[in-house]
Amino acid sequence: PPSLLDNILLPLIDESVRRQYQIRDAEQRKDFEEANRLRSEVSPRQVALESAQKAREEGLDEEAARLEEEAELYKILRADVTQDEGAYSRYLDRDDWYERETQARIKRLDKSKFGTLLDGIDLP
Repeated sequence: PPSLLDNILLPLIDESVRRQYQIRDAEQRKDFEEANRLRSEVSPRQVALESAQKAREEGLDEEAARLEEEAELYKILRADVTQDEGAYSRYLDRDDWYERETQARIKRLDKSKFGTLLDGIDLP
């Protein structure tokens, strides 16, 4: 059973970690209906994280890296990753299409054109 410390800290941790904990707790209590309900409400980020972990275990490193990148994007989109999806207004989150476009633009940049912080400084 959850301890007092669990009850205090659980609302403050990442939603995907919290959801995994809650599912495991429900299964240990033999409350399979609750465990299934929690599984049906997992976020796209958690799905990507779990899929990445499974891919890595199967030796599919490229697929795992792609899924981890997808999970990171979902993390960036969220205004607060400690809150369950739908617990606050979705208008506080970033737009998926805009963030994907921005990330793609960043990847296309030729970073060598930017120089360094030391450009124009004469060092002895």
